[in-house]
Amino acid sequence: MRSQIILFLFTSLSSAASAQSLSGPVEGFIFDAPTESLRAVNGIAGSATFGPALVSGVEYSSVAPNKNYAIAFEDGHCLFVSGLGSRHVSTAPLAGVFGQPDGAVWSSDGAVAILYSLSGNWIQTVAGIPKAPRANTYRNLSVLGGSLSAVAADMDGQQIAIAVHGPKGGVYLNKVNQEFIPLVEMENPVSLTFSENGANLYALDGAALKLTAITISDFASQVLPLTGLRDPIAILAGHDTANQPVVYVASGTDRLAGVYNLASQKIETTIHLDFQPTGLQDLGPNSFVIGSRFKLEDPLWLFSTAPRPAVYFVPAATAASKGVE
Repeated sequence: MRSQIILFLFTSLSSAASAQSLSGPVEGFIFDAPTESLRAVNGIAGSATFGPALVSGVEYSSVAPNKNYAIAFEDGHCLFVSGLGSRHVSTAPLAGVFGQPDGAVWSSDGAVAILYSLSGNWIQTVAGIPKAPRANTYRNLSVLGGSLSAVAADMDGQQIAIAVHGPKGGVYLNKVNQEFIPLVEMENPVSLTFSENGANLYALDGAALKLTAITISDFASQVLPLTGLRDPIAILAGHDTANQPVVYVASGTDRLAGVYNLASQKIETTIHLDFQPTGLQDLGPNSFVIGSRFKLEDPLWLFSTAPRPAVYFVPAATAASKGVE
């Protein structure tokens, strides 16, 4: 294991998994696909473990970043889940959702979720979260002439960007009560992310292996090189330890994670991985999931941005720790 990947120390893991409570620090909450449950990641980067299942029997779920609520699907029905981490987790039906999505993205304030289906080529916004969640009309994107490949939302969900793959592919922007506005043509856009202030949108071109920076105020664009990456699959905007804006990049088959400095237009930090990353998903204030779990024996891989960029793993949660506490 390379020196930049710090192993989690854990003692008597089997007994700790059953005895954990949520009274200690919680890095964040996730949907754990192998156990079909919502769980806490307890502890901090470097000493974290999975908590017990908080909601079980979940086919798919997405948790709001840095929040204790989620949208979940159980037996084909959409639910709003709240109170994660408390002793009174509650679920309530969420009416009007078109169908089970392939994924979801959230505004960074957790007030808006955009459900999307890559296979069905649609998106649907859920607003009014957490006090009064409501599903808005779903949008069929086939009129754009391509297949949906990525979705992003700004801080409060007032701006939604989508990427469409195909011969007529490109990046589009939707503001409240507006149609989708074409921003740039791009045959194979694979990931999108808004800057933290919402002033810029970044689009990852999977064919040209380049990053396009789009200024929202005038739609001006600039192409930035991604030298050194052979298979970039995901991007996520943030800031480094000096509070300068950066874009985090995960690269798939070459197993790399990078911190892209927007000022210098260079990758300032590269981390070699011993696993193939699956994407970049917000988890805690300074962490995100870079390697999801697909099997019970898989660990969860986290990218921590502070005090310095590093990659950690959370030991696997097994069927034995599947019960609700």
